[in-house]
Amino acid sequence: MPSLDVRSGRARSAFAWALGTVAFLVAVQLLWGPPAGIVVQGAILGGLSALLALGLALVYRANRILNFAQGDLGAAPASLAVLLVVTSGASWVVAFVVGIVAAVVLGAAVELLVIRRFFRSPRLILTVATIGLAQLLAGLGVLLPGWVGVGLPPQSFPAPFNLSFTVDPLTFGGNDVVALVVIPLAFVGLALFLRTRLGVAMRACADDADRAALLGIPVRRVHSVVWMLASVLAFLAVFLRAGIVGLSLVGERKSVLEGKSV
Repeated sequence: MPSLDVRSGRARSAFAWALGTVAFLVAVQLLWGPPAGIVVQGAILGGLSALLALGLALVYRANRILNFAQGDLGAAPASLAVLLVVTSGASWVVAFVVGIVAAVVLGAAVELLVIRRFFRSPRLILTVATIGLAQLLAGLGVLLPGWVGVGLPPQSFPAPFNLSFTVDPLTFGGNDVVALVVIPLAFVGLALFLRTRLGVAMRACADDADRAALLGIPVRRVHSVVWMLASVLAFLAVFLRAGIVGLSLVGERKSVLEGKSV
């Protein structure tokens, strides 16, 4: 009986979310009446922002801090992946896989070299540390193009396949289609992951790290996984967004560092 109650509760929750989404879309149409293409574009870009927010929430639950470097965790791997596509002629799939691996390594390195050193420090100090981390990662994203002989990072790159569709008044290409597929898969994949043994361990560490350690849960290893997940989610958001609107943020930062107007 308890399992039936849990399932019915989840079904009610899912129905409530779906009903709320429909009500929101109806309200938007009644109040502003935007074209359908604008709504679709907003859903895509909003979904990518939600991936960043998920990573931010994971880190907050694990370390009780606001991670100001969340977006920059994805900027450096995304710059690397885009540069691979544009400068070396690597396929989109190869660049995507390299970016994912780079994001995992970066997340693990950040947790090991920065976050772990301030684990017992006041949360304010650790939060300030993420601000410094954001600056370091932003600088890395700016320097990467120069290391491969590119003045500014490319603002677009080809999609993995030629496919497009039109929702008046906008035409969506292959990169938009990839985002439409990857965003819900990332949501579902993360939800399923949190139900695994490692996901349960993550939730236990988030509730009480000291008690979890007493129960034999490797808290530091779990926190490394949290930061790797946050980095991967950030990479997905920045890389997929780069295929739609370009790596404008990195370009703007480079212009500012060079003292030029954007």
